[in-house]
Amino acid sequence: MTNSTSSESLFQVIAELDKIVFEAYNACNLSDFKNYFVEDLEFYHDKTGMISSRKSMLEALEVMLCGNSKVKTRRELVEDSLMVYPLDNFGAIQVGEHQYYKSFDGQPEELVEVAKFTHVWKNDERGWKISRVLSYDHQPVGKKN
Repeated sequence: MTNSTSSESLFQVIAELDKIVFEAYNACNLSDFKNYFVEDLEFYHDKTGMISSRKSMLEALEVMLCGNSKVKTRRELVEDSLMVYPLDNFGAIQVGEHQYYKSFDGQPEELVEVAKFTHVWKNDERGWKISRVLSYDHQPVGKKN
């Protein structure tokens, strides 16, 4: 989905970057994942507060995402929720919704949470990197009976 303030090419660039970033996240490949964030990252999460560096974010993910081999978490972009807006002389703003799935002990995964997000992408000589993250309106999804 594009919008009137976003060029198709910018939308495609950010959509592809989102896919790549979260493939690394879903695989718990933090060595690749970190390459898409600036060192002075600011990450605001409605449930856990603020993280003020890439290093701190990676340390938290090491424990929360990768710390228990019996629990697998997967993030999935909600189809058609992605919007991209140019940010003159800086990069782009990405807004959307995502869903989180969990699997315990190899069981089939279940949708457990939905949330909204905003990423501020910086584009410079080092390429596209996320500089600010807002992750908010996390809502649990009830189990199916």
